[in-house]
Amino acid sequence: MSSHNQNASSVRLSPAVEIDERADITVRAVISLRWVAVAGQLATILVVDLFLHVLLPMQALLLVLLATAALNAVLSGARHAWPPRRHDGQNRWMTVIGATMLFDLVALTLLLYFTGGMTNPFSLFYLVNLVLAAFVLPRRWVWGLNVIAIACVGFLVMRYEPLLLLEADPEPGVPPGGGFDVLSTGSLIAYATCATVIVLFTTRVSSQLRRQERRVRELADLRARSERLESLGTLAAGAAHELATPLSTIAVITQEVERELSSGKLTDQTISDIQTVRSELDRCRDILDRMSTDAGLAIGETLVKTTVGELVEEAVDGAGDPQAIQVTFADGAATVPLEAPLHGLAQAVRGIIKNAVDASGPQPRVECRVTASNDRFTLQVQDSGTGMDAETLRRIGEPFFTTKEPGKGTGLGVFLARNIIERLGGTLAFSSTPGEGTCVTIQLPTRLPAPGQAGASDLAGHGQLF
Repeated sequence: MSSHNQNASSVRLSPAVEIDERADITVRAVISLRWVAVAGQLATILVVDLFLHVLLPMQALLLVLLATAALNAVLSGARHAWPPRRHDGQNRWMTVIGATMLFDLVALTLLLYFTGGMTNPFSLFYLVNLVLAAFVLPRRWVWGLNVIAIACVGFLVMRYEPLLLLEADPEPGVPPGGGFDVLSTGSLIAYATCATVIVLFTTRVSSQLRRQERRVRELADLRARSERLESLGTLAAGAAHELATPLSTIAVITQEVERELSSGKLTDQTISDIQTVRSELDRCRDILDRMSTDAGLAIGETLVKTTVGELVEEAVDGAGDPQAIQVTFADGAATVPLEAPLHGLAQAVRGIIKNAVDASGPQPRVECRVTASNDRFTLQVQDSGTGMDAETLRRIGEPFFTTKEPGKGTGLGVFLARNIIERLGGTLAFSSTPGEGTCVTIQLPTRLPAPGQAGASDLAGHGQLF
């Protein structure tokens, strides 16, 4: 069984096309249940004919069963020849399954027509067919089959072939059918068969659903671990990249200081070099502080209830000269309720605003425009810099890519900000015209998941249970 499931989930038709496991499970389940139905119908016909002594039109009944079995064989062969594929397989195969269940309703109607119509206890199987359809087909198919089933029942109420007993004159006190109450026995068999099919089907659905939920949880955990490792790897690489320059400077200076001290000379240049070492060490500490802050965003932060205005206020604080940053709110935007990881999100937005200040030259002027609705808010950050060409705009956000002077930026600010914003269900977009500055547009929902929690729901399947 395990190898079978593994094959179903991992078979590849080509590097770009995969079997749609969900649709394939549905098709296999329907084919299996139809073989069970054919075997059950054949067994029921033989029991009624041999033991209940009811005269049946065997030729017509067996012809219907033969047609059902032939269609199921064709369906099984088609599944092997043209298995459901991702993107285009499920809709096509749902149409095939819907047409097959329509055939089954017609076949059941024919069987009941020759065996007493709605007086036949096996008319319960109309409900079984509709229950199965509700589990595996889209809503429009289920309602269509429901209307057709009602029409079939109406037809059988008016037209059917009555059942005839082989024993026309039973002994006094003995029920017709040679010691059996035909109606009661038929009802018992019909109920047992109907209940068995429904229980078999629903337990299979429940088992499949539990397996799917377990896989979703495992994939969500794996994704969370992968994101944490990716963040740590990125931060480690960034730390190495940023710390390399000041540490190299420190290494050169310490060699010079060591040489001068060994000769007993201490010049003004040596003192200046020592001050440079101190400055470079402060720079290293600043880099490590920023790295630790960014690392905290990857781990996750609890949600707090705040407002859009408070978020923007915290983001602007520390982003640069307050006189250079102009914030405008649309009517009511500042007071729109917001539930978010405030400090982590503000840190990401602050990095964007600080980049705008740095890009605006010696006399920076940055405009922050905020609009909001009940479920989303938008922050546009417009700088007064020289703008970016198409190639720079294309590369913005790549790890370690920066337009700043060496030592002035890590090349990770936009990359980490984009990761945080997108994991919170938002978007980060850049537009720029050379000579006219750059505009950054941030859109976010007003109720945000904590970092690391977003994205798990998109792993859950959509469509039918199978």
